[in-house]
Amino acid sequence: MYAFVKLFAALSLLSFTRALAPGSICPTSGFTLAAALPANLPDAALLAKPVADHPVYTALSIGVQNYTCSDAGAWAPAGAWTYLYDISCLPLMHHKPFTSFIAGLWGAAPPSVSGADIIDWSEELSPGVALGLHYWVPDPVNVTSGKIFAKWDFSKSERYVNDTNKANAFLVASESGSIADPINAELNSPWLSEPILIVDGKPLGELATQVFRFNSNGGSAPNTTCNANNDFMQVKSTLNFWFYGGAWNSTIH
Repeated sequence: MYAFVKLFAALSLLSFTRALAPGSICPTSGFTLAAALPANLPDAALLAKPVADHPVYTALSIGVQNYTCSDAGAWAPAGAWTYLYDISCLPLMHHKPFTSFIAGLWGAAPPSVSGADIIDWSEELSPGVALGLHYWVPDPVNVTSGKIFAKWDFSKSERYVNDTNKANAFLVASESGSIADPINAELNSPWLSEPILIVDGKPLGELATQVFRFNSNGGSAPNTTCNANNDFMQVKSTLNFWFYGGAWNSTIH
């Protein structure tokens, strides 16, 4: 676990490559989703096309996927709780292996280390490279529907401390495209394209207009039965998120 904490400290050094400000630490103008995804990816057409040529943020996500037991006695998704880190200073070819490397460290952490611990350490050790939280919120249109939606919130990141629009550095999204993880669909969570949610003609947030999730390591629930309306489980997850569009699209360099 010591090596895991030291790794976060090393990551924080990346933030000193330029002054802290909204947008990625290093240039993302050389990154394209086509280059990041495997060639001949099965069912790739089920994912939406990026709304821009290049992402504003390329992030490493570390945390847990949540599951509850359905009435049928099967595990059902119940959101996630993860922390995101800027990996724009890594060459694109290293994003996937680096994510897998971090997944190995997170997977080897003892059960006493929780997703909340990851968040606490991140806020202490990586003020520059730390971007913010990913979690899920109740249906913003109908809170009684039982649905939940993904949210990413960077508004409390030190990157936005002097930004007058920092209160809008978040987004709530809805899933529009999903494909099975091409390496191990039973172990790894699906790859997704997620557009921002529009309510009453207005987008929920300005952080981005589109998010892609890929390079999954873990995150899927085991194919086991459970006790309906009783059991709850968290599965460790490490993956990448790319963010396109939004109020900080002009920061791409």
